[in-house]
Amino acid sequence: MPVFSNTTTVNEIFFGPLQGLAVASPFHYPCRELDDELWLLLGVDRVLKSARSGRGFLQEHAPSRVDALGHSTYFASLNSPRRQQLAGDVNEQLMAVATPLLRDRLDHIPELARYEVFAVDGHWHQAATHDPRHEGQKMAVGHFHSLNLRNHLLRPLAVGEGLHEHDISVLKRLKPSGLRQKVAKGRRVLAVYDRASIDYGFWKRCRQECAVYFLSRTKEGLVFEWISSRLWNRNDPRNRGISDDRQVLTPEGHGLRVIHYTDPLTGKFYEFLTNDMELSPGVLAELYRRRWEIEKVFDELKNQLEERKAWGTGLDIRRLQGHLTALTHNLMVIYEQHLERAHGVQNIAEDRRRETRLDELKDIAAQTCRGLSSLLLSGRRATQRSIKFLRWLRHALATNLAETLAVTRLRRLYARL
Repeated sequence: MPVFSNTTTVNEIFFGPLQGLAVASPFHYPCRELDDELWLLLGVDRVLKSARSGRGFLQEHAPSRVDALGHSTYFASLNSPRRQQLAGDVNEQLMAVATPLLRDRLDHIPELARYEVFAVDGHWHQAATHDPRHEGQKMAVGHFHSLNLRNHLLRPLAVGEGLHEHDISVLKRLKPSGLRQKVAKGRRVLAVYDRASIDYGFWKRCRQECAVYFLSRTKEGLVFEWISSRLWNRNDPRNRGISDDRQVLTPEGHGLRVIHYTDPLTGKFYEFLTNDMELSPGVLAELYRRRWEIEKVFDELKNQLEERKAWGTGLDIRRLQGHLTALTHNLMVIYEQHLERAHGVQNIAEDRRRETRLDELKDIAAQTCRGLSSLLLSGRRATQRSIKFLRWLRHALATNLAETLAVTRLRRLYARL
């Protein structure tokens, strides 16, 4: 177990994974007015501190970082294409370093050994203060992200362009290579997306060009020709709730699977659509259920970190906001695991609530005589940080608190709140 001195601060450990990444980036440039390392720290600070505007952030929080930084210098840096590329590259470096160290949330599903699984979706910010109006209204700003369901690391994929770009237009602009997300050759990528992703021709292109597969839900108006019912193991406890696994053909001749699933708790019926022909139906149903985890991340960004508004006008600053938001999320994921491994810190109260909810699920399943999938009962972990953790982290960073003292306070919070 790592040993830390009593004077090692939360700042040093939390921001430690960023050390050297800016200098190692091909987009690094030695700027004397505002060097890249400090600029990145300011960016993460701005996401964490819930500032409603750039000027408000500089006045309330930035003096601890830079006493003499002019407003114009900071705002010019936000519109720099180089800085935007730097932030994206640093986040990619951080994910590459962290991936082998983080806990794998899907390691209990052996069939996924050669898959990388991503929940992909878009969410929307309010327009920036100086955004132009269209027919009297400002248009929301779309950000599209990918959440790795193995380790919960977040990657920004694109920013919406035009007035209100549709999801499938964004996916086509990313191309199959962009959706592959730098996954090593020889591994499949499964993108779990809502109905907005359905485009048979694009799905086929992604599968053929880059081994990128899709999992979604059917929507009204889709017509399929039933080919056959596939064989699946009815005795596998992971397949509880599955009633059919069909091979179908679209009017355009695309071969797909339609999986029928009934939620054991609510009795609600679902139809899942995929072009993956190998994974068992219960595994696919569970992966779609976990798509909700990216919604929980968006909820955390909007409601706890208060990232509800675009930082500025223009694609570069919007892309930059996406990179810095993802970078901040990833640093918190890494730091939470550090707290658990190095200090044994666990959110006891939340763990108890989760166990209580699990017992309630079992009781409902028993009363309705519907069996719960074994996947629903295993691998359940928190999908977002609690507000008390975020308050604790903000205070520890703002006061440059020694980690030993900060951890003692966090344990007390987790034990009683």
